[in-house]
Formats: sequence, structure tokens, C-alpha cells
Amino acid sequence: MGMLDRYKKKGGFFQLLQLLETSPSAKREQFLALIAGESPAWEEALRTRILTVNRIYGWDPQYLAEIFSRIPTQTAGYALHGSPQEHIDKVLSGLPSISKRKITDVIAEVNPTGPEKSTCMARILTEVRGYIGQGIIRLEKVDPDLHIPENIEELLSHSYVGAPSYDYEAAKKDAKPTVVGEAEEMQTDPGVQHENDFLKRKLNQLASEVNALKHENSVLKDKLSQIKKIA
Repeated sequence: MGMLDRYKKKGGFFQLLQLLETSPSAKREQFLALIAGESPAWEEALRTRILTVNRIYGWDPQYLAEIFSRIPTQTAGYALHGSPQEHIDKVLSGLPSISKRKITDVIAEVNPTGPEKSTCMARILTEVRGYIGQGIIRLEKVDPDLHIPENIEELLSHSYVGAPSYDYEAAKKDAKPTVVGEAEEMQTDPGVQHENDFLKRKLNQLASEVNALKHENSVLKDKLSQIKKIA
């Protein structure tokens, strides 16, 4: 049994991704090398979706504010300590003044050890993965390259050892249809292909808009709840 066999069931890709994200960098590279030996497609798909703190720092300030407004001040301060000033400024730019001051005070006052800083960074990754799972952070909108298709294990099952790269659209096209004639028509009729591409783009656009509305609705509910508590 290969290393990947246990992860080929639904949800296995995410389990393996979490294992890689929580592993030290050297150990992670060892895992990825083993995975590449079995399936370059899996290795590429995993490597491109590994969430790191530096990747998070690169997100739009509005999403950083959504994240760091929920993370404990000390955790944020320890994680940001020693980071480039532009990262710190970007993370804090969308936060209220009092939250900024609390985090900057922690950064100025503490001198965390390597393990302490690593622990806080790992906690941020865990928290962000939780926000993604809860729908608070929508990767389709925030960072599309990190988005994991629901049927990614099925898509990757079409890969083969030694493939130079993996193309999800090509994998879908390679799936054998029930009627051979229909497959040939779909592959040779540019009009049909163009319409399919248009519909896919439209569907993705509508899905993103729905997700954005859900997020706004959640934020409004939180604000309404706070107002009721004050009243």
C-alpha cells in the first residue's frame, strides 16, 4: 500500500494538507518528496495549497482585519514579533485603534523564543483554517489558488506517475463518457466548448457573490446581537 492510498477517500486531501501544514519545514519537504515519488500531481496540488503565515500576510487588509480581530492579542503579538514592518503595518491597518495599540504594545514588550513564536504562528494557521471551515474566510474570494475543489480526490485520481503537471480541466475532459459520439462532439465543437466555459465562469461568479452575501449577513447578525446586548 502506498502512502497516498489512505488519503484518496473523500476528505483525505485536506487531512494530508493539514498534516503538512503542521509539520516542521524539513519534515514537510520529506513528506512532499515521498508523495512526489507516488504522484507528482498530488505533490503539486498539495504544495500549492499549503497555508503559511506569510501567505496570510499577503491577503487584502480587510480579510486580515477579519482574522486578527478574532485572534488573541498576545498570540498576534508573538507571531508578528520580528516580522518585516510592512507585514505588521498591513496586518494592523484594518484594525480599530485600540486593537492596534494592544498588539504593538505586545510586540514592543516581549521577546519570544523561537518555539514560542512558532507555536503562536501555528495557532494562527489553525484558527484561519477554522475560519475557512466556518465560511468566515472564503478562499474562492480571498485567495483562489488555495481553494480546494470538493471532489479534488476524484480529480487527482486521473493523474499518473511521471506527469509533468496536473490540469484539472484536462482531467475532466479525459473522463470517459457513456456515449463515445457525444465525447467526440464535445471535443470537436468549439461552440459547445465556448458555451461550457462561459457557463462555468458565470457559475463561479454567482457562487462568489452568494458567499459574499452570506458573509455580509453573518457580520450584520453579529453587529445586531452586540447592539441588542448593549440595549
